[in-house]
Amino acid sequence: MSIWEKYSKEEQDEYIKYLQIYGALSNLFRQKHGDPIPYLDSKFQETIYAKVFKSENVDIGNTPHDILSVFGSERIGIGLKTWMNSVPSFQKVMQLKRYKDEIDIAKAESDEALAYKLSEIKNERMKIDYNRLGLSEDKNIYHYITRDAGRFVIQETVYPLVDLSHLKDFSRTSSSFSWSDGHKKYRFTFSDSQIWQYFDGESTGTEIINSFDVNIVDDPFDFLLQSYDVLYTDSINFYSVVKKDEIVEAYLPLYSYDTGEVAEKSGLNAWNAAPKTKNGGLRPLNEVYIPIPIEFHRKYPDFFCKNILAFLEEYKNATKEERKNLKIRFNLKLPNGKVIPGLLTQDNMKAFQSGSQTERDPETGKPYSQAALGQWLLIDVLGLKERTLVTRAWLEKKGTDSVRLWRKKNDYSLINIDFAPINSFEHFMKDEEIQIEDN
Repeated sequence: MSIWEKYSKEEQDEYIKYLQIYGALSNLFRQKHGDPIPYLDSKFQETIYAKVFKSENVDIGNTPHDILSVFGSERIGIGLKTWMNSVPSFQKVMQLKRYKDEIDIAKAESDEALAYKLSEIKNERMKIDYNRLGLSEDKNIYHYITRDAGRFVIQETVYPLVDLSHLKDFSRTSSSFSWSDGHKKYRFTFSDSQIWQYFDGESTGTEIINSFDVNIVDDPFDFLLQSYDVLYTDSINFYSVVKKDEIVEAYLPLYSYDTGEVAEKSGLNAWNAAPKTKNGGLRPLNEVYIPIPIEFHRKYPDFFCKNILAFLEEYKNATKEERKNLKIRFNLKLPNGKVIPGLLTQDNMKAFQSGSQTERDPETGKPYSQAALGQWLLIDVLGLKERTLVTRAWLEKKGTDSVRLWRKKNDYSLINIDFAPINSFEHFMKDEEIQIEDN
């Protein structure tokens, strides 16, 4: 069964209708009228897919999956793409600029070494997203739309890891390198460090889902003006139609805001701090917290609670014993669907972490601790396997140095978390747009 078939007929029809409407307005987005091939913006495609199929947009910039669909206990990662002409072609799927040094070493060795290194890096990036979102390795798909004259074609294809044991068909030119694993064909272009994948409607695991006509409106500007007038003449509150979801979001750094680097004995390196026990045993590798600079609380005093500055003053004047109970608590929802207890603690509420003395993890039966957030963030997703100091350069190679937090307006009980693109916190504090790096 295709993923498309898991959605209801009503959802499928609504999705197609939105695509037809957007395609009909193609002349809004180009200067040259008369082009018979309808236009489709990839960000609109992501937004409508998530909206119609009640899915989640999980694209945080140059990550393998754009959408997460959940069917009971089954979690499906979906890559979305669109391009012109329904003919077999290579399409960009992953950028590897941060791995240039490693790739250049393999490039100098042999074609086989280069194919293995590129495939290994691609698989590593895929597995990071599996762990981030709680995905399996064998159920994820590409959902893509090709555009022909007056027509959209929807297709689905399997989205597997590269089979490292069957790399073959190496071909190198001055500008690119091609290879296959017997299931999919890939190409790497040296100039922009991009991996491309060959999309072929005839290959195994690929099927045409639907195809339909798109009638392009000759003058979409006149159409929009008439539609806008209808909204007002019918006394419809236009702003209620387009009102924004009441979501409050914020960003935190995975490094010290003061130094611009990850501290050696706190934050993501809290495991490297002095032992807590008398016998001098090492702290667990997953004992971490996300640092919150006081500048954040001053600028956004109502994100974690109403007026955290008043809370900080109360904490400052409390006794050592009273401070033990003065913590800001909430539930923290990870992108993999798991909900764990979270809290702010330490002086100035500078530590964002997981932990609870009363609630227990149903999987282990043990009380939640700092390890719950640290396990997902530092080990499962970022892939730290040994006691190596985390640095900002290491984080940036992983494609992040910040996290995004969001909650419903006026609801402090549940906070969602995910990774964010590099420099997101810096942009956030300066009221600048978050820069998302696309493939």
